[in-house]
Amino acid sequence: MQLLFPGKPRDGNFAVADQGFPPFCSIAFEEIQMAFVNEVVSDEDIVKYNLPFKPGAGRYWTRDRERDCYLWGGIVENYARDYIPEGRFWFYLRGVCLDVSLNVATLVRGSREVSSQVVWKEVSHIQPSNLGGLDDNEFKSILKEALLVFGYDGESHQVVSGPIVIFQF
Repeated sequence: MQLLFPGKPRDGNFAVADQGFPPFCSIAFEEIQMAFVNEVVSDEDIVKYNLPFKPGAGRYWTRDRERDCYLWGGIVENYARDYIPEGRFWFYLRGVCLDVSLNVATLVRGSREVSSQVVWKEVSHIQPSNLGGLDDNEFKSILKEALLVFGYDGESHQVVSGPIVIFQF
């Protein structure tokens, strides 16, 4: 039998590699798996983080419990006033709560047949401007992770393949 992918696979799974197929789940894939999830904010978390929600209001956020990190907010749009859509979020990372605004390049609301699409153009505003001492690269990297999971609306998605999220920054 000639192997299509000879040698040791990255995840060490020889059983699959010996059959001539690439490993199903490589280390590279495992490393990019994200711990963020879209969920309803618990009453305990409303109190813990002093969030401006009424308990039991059923508000959503994008949360990574392992890193004690969250993103809440959403896309603000008002076409009646020719208002250009923008993302307005509060991003909590390493004990610092940042007020973050992002410009939107493309925004497509999906349906059951078509995926939603969001193209984030740039971060247009951050407060505090010094990121509260956080590293800029780490901030952008984790923000992108959270926005990928947030998708179009930060709730469960009812479309065929989920939202398409693209970054230009």
